[in-house]
Amino acid sequence: MSGAPHALVIGGGYAGIAAALVLSDHGHEVTLLEARRHWGGRATSWPDPRMRDELDNGQHVWMGCYDRARALLSRLGTEGRVPFASGLDLAYRELGGRAHRLHAPAALGRAGLALALARFGAIPLGERVSLARALANGPPPAAGETVAVWLDRLAQGPAAQRVFWGPLTEAALNLPPHEADAALLFAVVVRSFRGPVAAAAIGMPRAGLAALIAPVADLLAARGGRARLGAAARVLAPGGRAGAFALQLESGEALLADRVVLAVPAAEAHALVTRDLPEAARRLEAAAAVPTSPIVTATLWFERRVLDAPMIGLIPPPAGGGPGFHWVFDRGALVPRAGEAWPVALVASAARELCALPTAQIVERARAALEAYGLTRLPPVASRIVKEPHATPAFEPASAARRPGVESGHAGLAFAGDWTRTGLPATIEGAVVSGEAAARAVLGSAILPPTNLKPLIRPGGTA
Repeated sequence: MSGAPHALVIGGGYAGIAAALVLSDHGHEVTLLEARRHWGGRATSWPDPRMRDELDNGQHVWMGCYDRARALLSRLGTEGRVPFASGLDLAYRELGGRAHRLHAPAALGRAGLALALARFGAIPLGERVSLARALANGPPPAAGETVAVWLDRLAQGPAAQRVFWGPLTEAALNLPPHEADAALLFAVVVRSFRGPVAAAAIGMPRAGLAALIAPVADLLAARGGRARLGAAARVLAPGGRAGAFALQLESGEALLADRVVLAVPAAEAHALVTRDLPEAARRLEAAAAVPTSPIVTATLWFERRVLDAPMIGLIPPPAGGGPGFHWVFDRGALVPRAGEAWPVALVASAARELCALPTAQIVERARAALEAYGLTRLPPVASRIVKEPHATPAFEPASAARRPGVESGHAGLAFAGDWTRTGLPATIEGAVVSGEAAARAVLGSAILPPTNLKPLIRPGGTA
């Protein structure tokens, strides 16, 4: 081992990778550990065993306002795999097949969003005006308000709530508006719709989510660190010397470190520290008890391409109900295919009902949704259902208020993850923000000025 201080980062999702790079920047020999066999944590991917196409564990989209997450991809050399439109451009369908488009060209600036809303025929004109005002300058919610209460106070009409606010809430917070914390949705509104139009632009990955961050292994190795998959942690305790930590893996291997970042879900972090680090355990108790909300993704393969846009919003019917899916993605157009069949992914957020159904029923609902929205009547040639029952924390107002900071109460140990107090929903951007904050917390006075940072060496030997 070199004379550099050693740092352990437990968890190979976006938070852990962000923390690992900051610690490496500041001269630490970093070991990054991930229990699973692929990078990404709750935003990961793997090849389908039958069709061989890369599947995400839930289709993710990126927003133009994801400043820290986009900077992370830039460092990893994969930013080109998430291209962005120049402005906001979304296609929608109603039951029966009527199409709508919400298009705000970046060249028109903020006026472009107002023009897009004025032309958005899925919402009555009067409600469009009210929606535009709320997005532009609606006041923040009161403490403890749900999204539904806040929207009623902003006089948002039923169509605007059903077509725009409901899908936005479920996509960003993975909860329905009557449960979701309004303060977190307000943060999304401010970052996405009150800055440049490019902030609301959507980026859709052209690769599996794990591939976007896989270069971290080579980048850490170039600095004397290492990144390990299939390395599950069992317990974290104080180490054999003052200020150090000892991590025992499920394999029985023991690792020592000067600094540690726990970048795993709150309940897992709590289990790792309960025995020997009581203050850290105490700070994690509330977060570990927060319930989770599921996401279900149905991927159907067809004999040919069936969608006319890469991403289409499925507008729920006025009477409620509907098939339960909110968005459909043309995976065959987005990610290189392994075979001839064309994959389409339907995503349901806050999917408690769907998650409880047998696979065959979910497949049938997905097929019926494509037909009901006028997208295709072709039968699928194959299907795959991915259920993520614990996809995100369920941030209602009470649970959102109990999010912990990154500080553990033990010098040299910090928490990271989208469940920490970032001021953002549980998103990739929130995870990266948290990971960088956790690294800064364990570094403390060891943080170097930017001029002293070592250059990041990319594979191939170029800085």
